[in-house]
Amino acid sequence: MRKQRSSAGTSSILHRRTSRRAFLAGGAALAAAGSAAAVFGAIEMGGGATTNAVSGNQAPVSPSSAAAAVALGDPKVRAAHLLRRAGFGGSAQEIAEFATLSRDEAADRLLNFETIDNSALDERLAAVKLTPGLPSIGEMTQWWLTRMAYTARPLEERMTLIWHGLLTTEIAKVGGRRSQLVLNQNNFYRQNALPRWDDFVKAVGRDPAMLYYLDNIENAKAHPNENYAREQMELFTMGVGNYTEDDVRESARAYTGWRITPPDLPRPLPKGDPAALRAAYQKAYAEYTPSFLISPRLHDGGTKTFLGKTGDFGGDDIVDIIMQTPAAAKHLCTRLFRELANYNPSESTIDRLVQVWQQNDHQVKPVVRAILTSDEFYSAASYRALARSPVDFIVGMVRALEVDTPLDAGRFSAESYRGMNQVLFNPPSVAGWPGGASWISTGAFFARANFADQFLAPRRGSPLQLSALAGAKTPSDMFDRCAHALVDGQIASASRDAIVAYAETLPTPAEQASAVAYLTLCSPEYQLM
Repeated sequence: MRKQRSSAGTSSILHRRTSRRAFLAGGAALAAAGSAAAVFGAIEMGGGATTNAVSGNQAPVSPSSAAAAVALGDPKVRAAHLLRRAGFGGSAQEIAEFATLSRDEAADRLLNFETIDNSALDERLAAVKLTPGLPSIGEMTQWWLTRMAYTARPLEERMTLIWHGLLTTEIAKVGGRRSQLVLNQNNFYRQNALPRWDDFVKAVGRDPAMLYYLDNIENAKAHPNENYAREQMELFTMGVGNYTEDDVRESARAYTGWRITPPDLPRPLPKGDPAALRAAYQKAYAEYTPSFLISPRLHDGGTKTFLGKTGDFGGDDIVDIIMQTPAAAKHLCTRLFRELANYNPSESTIDRLVQVWQQNDHQVKPVVRAILTSDEFYSAASYRALARSPVDFIVGMVRALEVDTPLDAGRFSAESYRGMNQVLFNPPSVAGWPGGASWISTGAFFARANFADQFLAPRRGSPLQLSALAGAKTPSDMFDRCAHALVDGQIASASRDAIVAYAETLPTPAEQASAVAYLTLCSPEYQLM
């Protein structure tokens, strides 16, 4: 944490020791000893009041079932809930518009995103620097966060993020020289945000970044590599317990010989000159459009027995067989429900979603629609029942507070971003991010607080202009607007009093607004969505 700065001559609104004391005293923040505990209870129990680990006072983090039912009776609360889950939150105007729609109308507006003009986002993206052929992970992160924060098609980006977490790829494993392949994969997921699942899984197996990531690029008849075959069943499509080690070996044989054409690198490569070598790779990858191929010499064309079926199977045949199993349908429908609604779906809910999946030729779009229009989605069990990921923390802040500023180095604390434990394009393992309560560790929480501080009030420069609070004359009015924008107004009264009291000690409206936003972002309530 930063050292305290004097109020004279400083451009920052937040004197760290003072502000931390203020929200600890009011029960509005998570302390080092209990930063996870206050939220864990709400997640594990699926809602209900939890005890503030700092003060010992009762602090409603996730509302009780009765309180949630009352909140969801408000059309604007329902609209905000939908926009948080099927996107990353909405502005006051977007929430008001969605509040006038029925469940079906609201879901269809989000699902049919291809009809929505996104040219304003394209203009923003044009200003984001991406090194041709060799974009850095920092450039790629700024580019994607910008997309999520300013898209007019929020469900498109939400689904892209879901696929990135499920069918994931680590740029650290693929290699920095192949970073463009990882960015291409991200665009592929976006272009197929609501796919037919069978076709999508087949295409993912051919994706160049995935071929490198799970070593299928090395899978050959003489030495089969089982990594992709195993993870395709265990993580991507079926789950543990639905296949045997023999199935892994036989599936790996089906994927032997899968390759892509190489980039056209100059020969010989420049040696002893790192700048020239990087330029050569950059030029080659900027012009590189890999083509998929199956090498007859490296492919095992023999008979295979997989999940009880026997034949001369290739990779596409493996996917077809997987998709005939009950496990595949249940695995996908459960994952989608947990991403969009709550962590604990009933068997009857999943059975109903599986039926939708089967009746619609394994299309994802009808399943997502069924979730977003369901009673379960709009139930107390789902309302503010998911832990807010770091991406949701950042993008939700930008969208709800209606921030209009580039997500560049001037506002973006890379150190705090990494400390929140969700670095886009570089998940910790093939299983993606653990998610859930793991997002709210002590260290990760204080990284969130530092990120919000840097973003709202950088060391150099003025406090960020927050359009959502524009026109509010007093700290009390600022807080009311901020609380409605960020947490549907659902925040402890003691926290409200402490936040407003602290903001009243600051000399200018801009400082007051940023302080109110910062302290609300650091509240236990905002850590759930």
